[in-house]
Amino acid sequence: MELVTCMICARLSYRWNRQTALQHTRTREGAIMLKRRKRIRPADDAVSYILSSRDKPLFKEIFIDSNKGRGVFASQPIEQGAFVLEYRGELLSKEDCQSRQYSDKQSTFLYEFQWQKRHWCIDASREDGSLGRLVNDNHKSPNCIMKKIIVNDRPHLCLFAVKNIEAGTEIDYNYGDSQWPWRKKVRWLDLY
Repeated sequence: MELVTCMICARLSYRWNRQTALQHTRTREGAIMLKRRKRIRPADDAVSYILSSRDKPLFKEIFIDSNKGRGVFASQPIEQGAFVLEYRGELLSKEDCQSRQYSDKQSTFLYEFQWQKRHWCIDASREDGSLGRLVNDNHKSPNCIMKKIIVNDRPHLCLFAVKNIEAGTEIDYNYGDSQWPWRKKVRWLDLY
């Protein structure tokens, strides 16, 4: 909770978080009335971006290095629990996914999950301009978690913040238990 001063009426008010603020409206008589805006529930926020098939404008894509490639960084602070991005791609059954030929690089863009007692896959290997597919792995201390959101009887994979994220921080999540090559530790003794 934070005490803030309104720039319009100079009144002091408590603000519970950055997304809840006082909103000024004029009555018919011209008086200014204060109304508290409701905070959008993270799941509702996710649904609105899923239906619009676009990303939140709070993020930027940055090339990190030749090993990690590109990543997604917050351009504004994000609160714990907030919807971050959707992992968009083609929804495939496990059988359809396994029947396709993927390079090692393309296979890093496949996300396998269970829904309705079946195995599914989101194939995000095609460059489509979406940012969710560029979020990198962090199995030690991720700042996001992947959750399923069902919209119009279809599963959508969405990232939600598990802690407060400062502006300029890379967005990441745990890719799971797979043996990803970048997780292997190199021992100095093995090099000699």
